[in-house]
Amino acid sequence: MNESFDIVVVGGGAAGIAAAVSAARAGCATLMLDCREAAGGTGGFSGLTTLCGLFDDEGRWLNDGFAGEFARMLTETPPLRMGKVWVLPYQPEKFRELAASLLASTPNLQTRWNTPLAGAVVERNRIAALNGIPVGAVIDCSGTAEVARVIGAECLATDETTQAPAVIFPLGNVCRELQTPASVMQVLLPLARAGLPPLSFQPSPDANTVTVKFTGRPEQVPQVIEILRTQVNGFENCLTPMAEFAAARRAGRMIIGQYVLTGADVLEGRKFHDGAARCAWPIEQWSAEGRAQLRYLTGGAHYEIPARSLRAAGTENLFMAGKVISADVDGIASARVMGCCLATGAAAGRLAAAWLASADQT
Repeated sequence: MNESFDIVVVGGGAAGIAAAVSAARAGCATLMLDCREAAGGTGGFSGLTTLCGLFDDEGRWLNDGFAGEFARMLTETPPLRMGKVWVLPYQPEKFRELAASLLASTPNLQTRWNTPLAGAVVERNRIAALNGIPVGAVIDCSGTAEVARVIGAECLATDETTQAPAVIFPLGNVCRELQTPASVMQVLLPLARAGLPPLSFQPSPDANTVTVKFTGRPEQVPQVIEILRTQVNGFENCLTPMAEFAAARRAGRMIIGQYVLTGADVLEGRKFHDGAARCAWPIEQWSAEGRAQLRYLTGGAHYEIPARSLRAAGTENLFMAGKVISADVDGIASARVMGCCLATGAAAGRLAAAWLASADQT
């Protein structure tokens, strides 16, 4: 008899971890597929050291359930205010360790690594099999809408004018204050004079370490580090443990669902009768030149992501979470952040399990 699963989750990043654990906890035989060798995705492998989107502008938790559970297990570091938003610093290796532990210890859950999505069988508007494995429902948490690609589902897309990628890397032995715009500008001037694209600094839980987001090309990073060492006080001994650099995608393709979350929904703090997750992160867009444009919600506001934005419009048993939820280019510019990915992943896992239970009764 062929092996089969109630739910297959494609993608092992924050959204996929949340979706798989939540589906399995709901009693569904669940399989996670990922083309990497281990779970972690952007949170574990990109160089990021801050979880964004967990809090409102007062530092209050927005989502109960798995998102808060994962974040509290990940770190005991208190959240930090960064401009108008709150972030939670963490260590990427801890993210990978926690993901592996949760996936291994959750009953009803199996994982398969180094397994790209190769094909699908669709019958009467339902996905019947992925990679030859019979499935009851599918959750696309790939970040690039891989399930939509193999079945030909309709998508929206961002590009480098709205969500340009960034090279993210830690920089240690930094002995300089970087908390004010003026202090950061003094660091950026030598880079600008050298004709290099801008970068930004984010906090790290490690002492004398910052996380750098560089909007240029990976091959330019050694030049950036050399200029910082030779021309900026406090960076004379800076170094990074990374030997290779790669651009990380902020967002890409979004599967069109039963509702498309819009930028207006975000900025208006809209609530829905089927609200499944909450977020208060600003609309954060990045141009190809490395310039950020942020549009904030009004003070104290948050918006909801409806369950309909986690269900594909044309495929009955396809759900989605993370960077591929049904949203326009403005909506995803807020909802793509990792704290929100955890929340939509958990919601998608529960929704898929509930849909299977109802389908079994009809």
